[in-house]
Amino acid sequence: MLKKLWQKPLYGGTRKWLAALGLIVGWAQRYETEELVISFYSDAPLEKITAENRGGCFGWIDFATDSVYVRVWMRGFSFPNKLMERHFNEIYVESDKYPYAYFRGRLVAPFPYTQPGTYAVSAKGVMEIHGVRRQEVLSGLYEVKPDGRLRLTGRFFLHPADYGVKVPTLLWQQIAKQVEVSFHAIYRASQ
Repeated sequence: MLKKLWQKPLYGGTRKWLAALGLIVGWAQRYETEELVISFYSDAPLEKITAENRGGCFGWIDFATDSVYVRVWMRGFSFPNKLMERHFNEIYVESDKYPYAYFRGRLVAPFPYTQPGTYAVSAKGVMEIHGVRRQEVLSGLYEVKPDGRLRLTGRFFLHPADYGVKVPTLLWQQIAKQVEVSFHAIYRASQ
């Protein structure tokens, strides 16, 4: 029957009507970040470094396909002092050459994103930093708010060396081999 409906014109063509319905359903299942804050902490023997990115991050999640996407503008990180910020951008992550970090993946298991509550969630995919791509699994907690927004919090650890970030020999005691990355996001259904 669906094949017959697809072939018969109805109110300007059933194909157009079904395509429009698909777009409406698809948009209702895609959520974009209203707010996304990413911070990191490096606890090295000689120095503790913190940085936060409040305005240079964007992400979305598509529940129809369980796809997840995050883009982070590397120059968006703010540091306690400008020298740290300059070293981060020029020496370590080379922000002019690699302006963004990315995560592209899929939810490991779906969760009821329309029912208020708190749910553990994981996404498996490819993290790209400094031009290097690696498989990663990121985990966190989603809280589905009564107003339909989603709040995501979590943290993970990464090794800068895994992403080709080189630390000069003289500075090895100032940069930790493992960095803690935290994230906080508010997602809203796409309009």
